[in-house]
Amino acid sequence: MNLGIHKLTAQFVAIKSIDKTLMHDENSINKIVREVAIWEILCHHSVIRLFETFQTDKHLLYVEELCIGGDLLTYVRKRRRLKENVAKLILKQILDGLYYCHSKKILHRDIKLDNILLNSEGNIKICDFGVSRTVHAGEIMKEQCGTPAYIAPEILKGRGYEGYAVDIWSAGVVLYAMVYGAVPFKASNMQELQKLILRGRYTLKENVSEEVRDLISKMLEGDPQKRITIPQILCHKWFATYDQSGSFRIILIKTSEIIY
Repeated sequence: MNLGIHKLTAQFVAIKSIDKTLMHDENSINKIVREVAIWEILCHHSVIRLFETFQTDKHLLYVEELCIGGDLLTYVRKRRRLKENVAKLILKQILDGLYYCHSKKILHRDIKLDNILLNSEGNIKICDFGVSRTVHAGEIMKEQCGTPAYIAPEILKGRGYEGYAVDIWSAGVVLYAMVYGAVPFKASNMQELQKLILRGRYTLKENVSEEVRDLISKMLEGDPQKRITIPQILCHKWFATYDQSGSFRIILIKTSEIIY
């Protein structure tokens, strides 16, 4: 990843380079083409912006919005876990970005701490649309993709899944990780991890509020038909005390600790 100034917008940008010699098969090429096609239609304050793409004989280059605050995984690890008012602000922005993507018929399928970036103002940006795809009403998908600890049970069952509930599940794992400092499903091997997810086996310790525990349980509902939706999440009692200005000041101050 390199840094530079984008001439058209006069903004500092990140330039990601992909070695074309490593794209040996048609699937790899199609994945890149699909990601760029999806990314180019997205324009939202909670989604990282793609300014342009170009290529040389050896490399494909992405010119994208610069997020100097690092990723949410690093942010949480440095603090062990986040205060609920900070987690609330971050989740609200994630949900805003997801709701926008879903309105464009785009399913992300890899929401996780690593794919949430922080910009210089402490606001979040959803990134990495490598396994995303456009979906249509009633369409059944069967691809098993995503990061193991964040994958929804309906994906693991292999019977097909539809709709945007898989992104809600992954956002629930992110919320759990923010307030508890660890993901809800952990195991020594993939088989055991999948069993825990399919059985919905996780612990909600009482060192966080009853309201956030209730919301987590609704986001990590095993039945996608019963899983809470984004509008319902935003109307949940945990968000009744949402203070954007106060939370924003907290996250802005703390983000500066990891700017380099």
